[in-house]
Amino acid sequence: MSRTAWVAAGLVARLLMLAVLGIAMQLRFSNKAHFDFVGAGYNNDLQSYTYAVVAAAVGMAGSLLQIPIALYLLCRSKRTTPSALALDVSTYADIVVTMVLASGVGAGFGASVDLVEYIKHAGSRWDDDANHDLIRYYNKGNIAIVFLFAGMVLSLCSTVGSVRLRVRASNGIDGF
Repeated sequence: MSRTAWVAAGLVARLLMLAVLGIAMQLRFSNKAHFDFVGAGYNNDLQSYTYAVVAAAVGMAGSLLQIPIALYLLCRSKRTTPSALALDVSTYADIVVTMVLASGVGAGFGASVDLVEYIKHAGSRWDDDANHDLIRYYNKGNIAIVFLFAGMVLSLCSTVGSVRLRVRASNGIDGF
């Protein structure tokens, strides 16, 4: 593939990642429990979910910062060789965003799965309706984490493109 195709693929992956992470955040904030657990002294909003939202926000910010670099590389790629600094910034930012998203996915899935299993097998102090409401709440939380996982995969794709462009530029190979 040509350099332009790699840059365009990375740009598409970043744009899709931005949309998918936005969906993940919207799904997370629209997930509500029917019972008032907070009023009864139980906070059903997990710190892991908060970390997953922060990871999605970091991913969206990283994607927003990467889009101008990708557009610059796309516009300048036929005229000149891209600067090593722009490729370094793009590569390392993609790696950091991918790692943050991966840790958010692990935290979100781990907390949801563990709590659902705990509620199903060990029970809780609530009645059956409240337990089913909690299980539904945490299972719906997994839907948002699936979108966060999709964003992480898209971030990984843009990371592969960035690394490939950086390696080719450092080896002096022009035009793939």
